[in-house]
Amino acid sequence: MKKRGQSKAKKILIVDDEEDIARLVADFIREMGFEVASANDGWEALSIIESFKPDIVVSDIHMPKIDGDELYRRKVAATPSYSKRFIFMTGSGIDLEMSRFLRSTGCVVLTKPFEFQELADVIEKKVEEMQRDEITGKS
Repeated sequence: MKKRGQSKAKKILIVDDEEDIARLVADFIREMGFEVASANDGWEALSIIESFKPDIVVSDIHMPKIDGDELYRRKVAATPSYSKRFIFMTGSGIDLEMSRFLRSTGCVVLTKPFEFQELADVIEKKVEEMQRDEITGKS
């Protein structure tokens, strides 16, 4: 499933403490034609974001050290344009506070196990939004 019409491959960071899931998701996204990096937790992700500069971050919500919501908050505080670059995934329940947070971000949340086609659709939509924003001058 190669990305159509993409002149420069977008970069995607996968953040998940479950190594098997991170590897499967990374392999699938790489097959779509994207450049991929992985992190095992939010703390590692913050470091990788600075050097890799991903266009999109696909992050688990519940992780050791720094959860996905804290990763989002820290990155968006430092670089507000990242507020539109996150896609969350979760395999466990979401409490009321987390539900409010996710609604406030407007980010897509995929519930594990999800279909790879669902992930592909979300990523393609995100890339299209980013391309539209680049054309119209939005960040």
